[in-house]
Amino acid sequence: MTNTQRAYLALAAICIIWGTTYTAIKYAVTDFPPFLLVGLRQTTAGILILSWAFFTGKAIWPGRMYVARQVLTGLATITGGNGFITWGMQYVSSGVAAIIGSLTPVMVVLLTLLWRGSDRINQRMAVGVILGFCGLGLIFQHGWADFVQPAYRWGIASCFASCFTWSLGTVMAKRWNAPDVSPLLNAGLQILSGGLGGFILSVLFDKNWQVHHSTTGWLSLVYLASIGSAVAFSLYMFTLKHLSATVSSLYTYINPIIALLLGWALLGESLTIWIALGMGITIVGVWLVNSGAKIGAKISA
Repeated sequence: MTNTQRAYLALAAICIIWGTTYTAIKYAVTDFPPFLLVGLRQTTAGILILSWAFFTGKAIWPGRMYVARQVLTGLATITGGNGFITWGMQYVSSGVAAIIGSLTPVMVVLLTLLWRGSDRINQRMAVGVILGFCGLGLIFQHGWADFVQPAYRWGIASCFASCFTWSLGTVMAKRWNAPDVSPLLNAGLQILSGGLGGFILSVLFDKNWQVHHSTTGWLSLVYLASIGSAVAFSLYMFTLKHLSATVSSLYTYINPIIALLLGWALLGESLTIWIALGMGITIVGVWLVNSGAKIGAKISA
């Protein structure tokens, strides 16, 4: 089996694992302050990954500049991407958070174009962006009244901020992760730095550090740290190493479906025909953006 084939298998696993983490976050955030949860989850995962990297002999020190870039990537992807969506899920459903997150490939493409500074948005990509946001409009059509609540507005804004920072981190990782450095080391450095950033945000923004101890909350934290972060993010680094940033972000096609179904089945969240239709339109829009980006890449090549 080639590394490319393994990367696609890793991507399939990510689709499932990260689809379940929305439900796990929703459970955990009822017991833990959001940014403290991010700090505990990601720092633990980062230590686990780096320990495994050292144990397997894959932690070859790549130099201070390289480490600094990994830290910046971790602050964007983990502190920002995971931190903002965890905070936002105090006020919005796991399904809505996942659907907003499904716009990540769109944001990745746009940021990649801006980073290169030469490629342009073609007609297919423009239609895809419009469809993506039209799909969100359908999803919110029965919930516009919720926007009068400041907490809900901030929750939605936080989910969009998460989408942006995670996408930025994805582009940074694709450009800065060296092919001769172990994906385990990259993942460990990014997650550990992102987790430490979560503690800093907790000091600044969490209202208190009170933890409501429950079996569900602690099991959710253990699952998020071990499977949702340590395992899945290591797979993600491997995927980024062997696939493009755009292809690597395709897990967002599957995540919202899993999150919506689990939110409906386990959390009692709403699942209407309009939400399903809006999600379908959003996913079509994301597909158009990705396919348009591939066409543009072939033309420019």
